[in-house]
Amino acid sequence: MQNEDSQMHRSGINEGDVRGAADAAPRSDPLRLVEDAVSGHDLPRVVAAAAEAIGCSVAISLPALNLWAQSTETLPASVVAAVQGFASAVIDDPAAPQPAVITAAALVHLAGEIVGVVVAVRPPEGEAAGSAVQPLPVIHSWLDAAAAAAAVTALVRGSAHSSGQNARRAFLELLEARPGTDFEFLLSKARQLGYDFSAGAIAICASSPSATLEEDSYELSDLGLVAALGGERLIALIPLATERPDRSADQLLEIIHDHGLQAIKSAPRRGPSGVGAALREASVLLELALDPMTAFAAQEETYRLLVGVLIHDSEELLALKERTVANLERYDAAHETDLLRTLDAFLSYHGSTTDTASALKLHRHTVGYRLARVQAVTGLSPYESEGRERLSLGLKAHRILEADQRRSQRLGRHQGL
Repeated sequence: MQNEDSQMHRSGINEGDVRGAADAAPRSDPLRLVEDAVSGHDLPRVVAAAAEAIGCSVAISLPALNLWAQSTETLPASVVAAVQGFASAVIDDPAAPQPAVITAAALVHLAGEIVGVVVAVRPPEGEAAGSAVQPLPVIHSWLDAAAAAAAVTALVRGSAHSSGQNARRAFLELLEARPGTDFEFLLSKARQLGYDFSAGAIAICASSPSATLEEDSYELSDLGLVAALGGERLIALIPLATERPDRSADQLLEIIHDHGLQAIKSAPRRGPSGVGAALREASVLLELALDPMTAFAAQEETYRLLVGVLIHDSEELLALKERTVANLERYDAAHETDLLRTLDAFLSYHGSTTDTASALKLHRHTVGYRLARVQAVTGLSPYESEGRERLSLGLKAHRILEADQRRSQRLGRHQGL
């Protein structure tokens, strides 16, 4: 027993990391791992629940945070060393080769950075994988969920041991990182930081490749919960429970703009559930504003309305795209054509084939031919007002969905999570 304890310490395993793993209840839905992490479950419970669900040993190694957990106490020291070595390697190179002792792995992201891995451990040679071991797609789903849960657990742990700007940063990272929202948890964490989000919030997202802004300066901390996150981004939440939240949001936006950052605010979102919605709205709007192809400033109100549809019911926005430009996207992919881009330019130049041809360096007849194909593929005429309006809305829906996907990828989340 003493030798086993020594091996655990030499491997960097924190004493007590495997404690409590056996009594973790199995989960029928991978997302329950994330919900439980939000509710306070620690890494040993996360790996135990994942292992129970997929039928083999699971380990989490977060060398960047000096955290480790394994679902079984009998994991050989050589396997522990291989997993920890792999976790360290992927921080520098996400394509690092996977050791033979690992069946599957999922990267753990925090603030856009890789901090470690969650792995399913291959059963020892000679120990046949039983019928309880799930197929690889199921294993990957659970590992993805365990990776998200590990990120949430790390954020909660970090927030509990920090103060000031680190605590604000951890709270906002946590709010962005988790797919669901536990309102009571959200409100209690915010109150610990001195903010009341019971009435909802206005969110501001900002970005700049060069300028910086100190979030704990007096001007900013007096206006809302502000934190600079990774990737040259700054996020702020202004509680609606405060006096004149719109004025505070406008003041904060002006300060951010004066520092050279591009920034945008959400509409006021009511109630605790509106806090996450406000943050997502501002983040997607910023993605759109940073994309020169959107002509965002000239069409901001329409984009805001459609982002509101995304927040309320993303399936409705997908249906709008499907009824308008989705077939163009598929046609371009299948035939290596450029119909979607041609339509985009045509609408940007207010229906002028001459200006469209000049911008795309094409002959006017080529533009006319492509627009005829647009009509044939979509059933909507870009020359008629009704068809043009519907195609324009479909293109905006397409851009918004892409912007939301970029946002998810930036946060390091699996798209299906």
